[in-house]
Amino acid sequence: MAKKDASFTLEIGDDKMRAGLAGRMLTLPVHEGVDEEGDPVLVIDIDGADVWDDGAELSMKDLQKLLERIEQECDAQGVEIEFE
Repeated sequence: MAKKDASFTLEIGDDKMRAGLAGRMLTLPVHEGVDEEGDPVLVIDIDGADVWDDGAELSMKDLQKLLERIEQECDAQGVEIEFE
């Protein structure tokens, strides 16, 4: 799945998610999991999300904005997600 707009991009693969904001990319590991009810979810590992793919520091403000956009797009696509 790929989503693009003027400042946001999202690509979800089997084991990673690439999200872009304002021309910068962040690659996050993902895996399939289950929620508390046993329904399938895509688990996104944000523990190491402190730098963009280019090595520049990722601010908390940008991370929060990026996670909100990821959540919005996944909701729109019917993809259940959880952040770890």
